[in-house]
Order: sequence, then structure tokens, then C-alpha cells
Amino acid sequence: MTEVEKKGFGGHPKGLLLASIATGMSSYLKYAIAGFTVLFYTLSVKQGGLGLDRETAGMIIAVSGSVGSVIPLLGSVITDRYLGIQKGMLLSFLLSGIGYLFYYLFAPNVTMIMVGLTINIAAGAFMNNNITAIVGMLYSNKDLTKKDAAYSIFYMAVNIGSMFGPIIGGLISDKWMAVTAADGTIVSYGYKYVYLMAAIGMFLTFLFILFFSPKWLKEVGKYPQAKVSKEEGNSEKAKLTNTDKKRIIAMGIIFVFVVFYWSAYFQTQSTITVFAYDLVDLHVFGFAIPVSWLISFNGILCIIFSPLLGMYWVKRAKSPKGDWKVSNKMASGMIITGIAFFILLMGLRTLNGVVDGSAKMNIMFMLVSYFVLTIGELLVSPVGMALFSKLTPVRYSSLGMSAWYLCYFFSSIASGKLLGVTGTWGYSKILILIGGVLVVSGIIMFFITPTLEKLMSIQELEEE
Repeated sequence: MTEVEKKGFGGHPKGLLLASIATGMSSYLKYAIAGFTVLFYTLSVKQGGLGLDRETAGMIIAVSGSVGSVIPLLGSVITDRYLGIQKGMLLSFLLSGIGYLFYYLFAPNVTMIMVGLTINIAAGAFMNNNITAIVGMLYSNKDLTKKDAAYSIFYMAVNIGSMFGPIIGGLISDKWMAVTAADGTIVSYGYKYVYLMAAIGMFLTFLFILFFSPKWLKEVGKYPQAKVSKEEGNSEKAKLTNTDKKRIIAMGIIFVFVVFYWSAYFQTQSTITVFAYDLVDLHVFGFAIPVSWLISFNGILCIIFSPLLGMYWVKRAKSPKGDWKVSNKMASGMIITGIAFFILLMGLRTLNGVVDGSAKMNIMFMLVSYFVLTIGELLVSPVGMALFSKLTPVRYSSLGMSAWYLCYFFSSIASGKLLGVTGTWGYSKILILIGGVLVVSGIIMFFITPTLEKLMSIQELEEE
């Protein structure tokens, strides 16, 4: 092990702490905004929004999300060949801070907002893929168990951010910086001030990485992977082995299923946000909670259940039966997530067809649905993230993690399209479609588990 791997916290290198803080901050700032993005686009200028119609907002969400999911492939090529992961991370946070600053300075100028959005998309070319990849680079293949634990810690940091982001963002937009009438009704939301917070946060994270990466990461990710591989005699042009090729095929198959999963999950930030805003009674003990806080509830549940589930996997692995197969975990997660959307459908049915906003469903349906969705998420996202890190050849570290995030490209398109047709199809059909596709996909994945396990050859990794 290198020096950076010897010193750390809880048996892990300090580089994991740096990556976790960076991704936690990124998650906090992005989720502070994600909870109201669709509302920022569609509410009137007088209300603090841009005044766009839902179809246009859906198109912007679809296009920006899909392009933002593809561009990390280009960013990874640039990172692996020219920048190195450390410089890639720095560039991403700097650009993101600039992009969010445009939102604050120029709202409600739609043209300038689109410029800021473009800068943010460019920042995304170097952010999640590089932060995620560097976690895997801190561990060798001889320590797969610790790598799994590292990604659980990393994912917990993501969820700590996703928990606090919507809470603080919601307080800023709906309470602290909102303009209210005499009766307490919100006249104008303070969305632009949340974007200011995001800009400042990104700049501070940039400075944090700049200062601590030389101490905590040292040589890990400092130089382009192509240069490192060449010096180690492992040229980027070296042919892939048959095992590598089989693993890439397995990654491709899993990729398809993950697209279905994220297409459904992203509805919580678009269609389900509008659903909650229109049809859910958000009053709890007389307090009207911001709709963005529902995403925080998901984050809280992830923080609670992530370590519990991790301990269960460790205990299960030591039992005579052994741990669950990776693909079985992910298949179960998809089915469970599908059930979450059927729970929302049950709540919708309590309105007896009244969907004009005059009747509201009990918030408990939303909370139970998010609880079930969280369990499904913990069986899919951190498990899949760690899996892609293991199966990707070392010389393609950043590019391999971009493949994981590439699924967002197709998922974002589906998410935006579903938001655009919600008015025509109605929430009932949307919920049945999403839940049904997830359940069927999970069942299919169960049936092909033996084939996937054979292609992945997980047991052979420790010998490589």
C-alpha cells in the first residue's frame, strides 16, 4: 500500500475523507436546488420563477440532464489523458460555482440562466465521475471488502448532503428570503438566494480540495492515468483480456437495468415534485413544509439505513449461506422501488378522481413511499457504483465511472418526457407505468443472475 493508504480514519485513507466531503458538499448544494428546479422554471416571474410552461421546463430538464450525463465521457477522456483526476475535480467545482452565480445575478433573464446552465453542464464533465473514481483508486483489488465499505461511506456522504440540502434550500426559498403577504401566503419565493448559496459552496469546496489534496491524496489521481499506465508498462493501447471483455459485457447489461431504475427515481425531482405540490397536504401539526423537504426525508432514511444494511451484508457474508449475489441485490432494489410508486397510486386513489387541487391526499402516503423507495435505492445505487469500480480496468478509471453516470443520459430524457406528458396522461397512468416497468425489470434481472455472475468473475478479482 502507498503512504496515502496507511494513514487515515477507521482503517481508511484520508483520501476517502476528502472525496466524501467533496461529494457531500456537491450533493448538499445540488439537492438544495433539485427540490424546486421545476418550480423555479414554471412559476411566474412575480413568484420568483422564470414563467415557463411545463412542456418547456420538461424539455430543459430533459436536455440538460441528458447532455450533462453524456459529457462526463468526454471529461473522463480529457482527465485520463491530460489533466489527472485531482485537476479534474478542481476544475469542476470552479466552473460549477461560476454557473450558479449566473442564476443569482441574472434571474429572471432566461438567456443568461441558460448560459449558467451550460457552464454547470461543463462542470459536470469532471465532477461525479472523478470523485467516484478516486475512491476506487485508493484500494487494491486485494481489498474488495474494504472498497465496498468505502463506497458505503461515500454514499452516506452523498445522502447527508441530500438530506440537509433541501431543508436549508427550502428554508431559504420558502421562509427566510421569501416575500409573504399579510396572511402569510408566499408572494415570491427566494429561489435566487439558494443559487447564491450554491455558488459560494462550490467555491469553498474548490479551495478545500486545492489545499488538502496534496496532503490527503498525494500522488493518487495527481497525474493523467494514461501517463501513469505508460510509465508502469501498462499502455492504454494494451489489448483487453477475455475476462475484461466479459466484464464489460456484464456492465453493459446492468447498465440497461440501471437506466430503468434512474428513470423512475428521477421522477422524485420532477413529476413527483409537481404531484406533491398539487395534490398532497403538506401540513404537519399546522406547519406547511416546503415540498423540497420530501427529498430530505429520503436522505435521512439513507443515513439511518445505509450502515444498518452494510452491517447486515457483512454478517450475511460470514454466514454459511454467504452474501447475496450483486445482481440479486439490484434486482430486489428495482422491485422494491416499483412498489414505492404503487403506494403513491394508492394515495392518489383516495382522492376519488379529484385532481384539480381542491382535494389533498394524506402526506403519510408520500412518507411511506419514500421509505420503501429508500430501501430500493440502497440495494441499487451504492452496490452498482462499487461494482462498476471493481469491473473497470484500472487504466480507464474515470471513464469507467462515467459509464455508470451515463445511464443518467437516458434516464433524464425519460424523466423530462414524463413530466411533459403528465398533464395529458394523468398521474395515475404515469405511476402505473413507472411501477410496472421497475417490477418487471427486477424480475427479469433475477432470471439472468447466473449469466451475469459468470460474466463478472468477481471471485477472480482478488487474484489479479
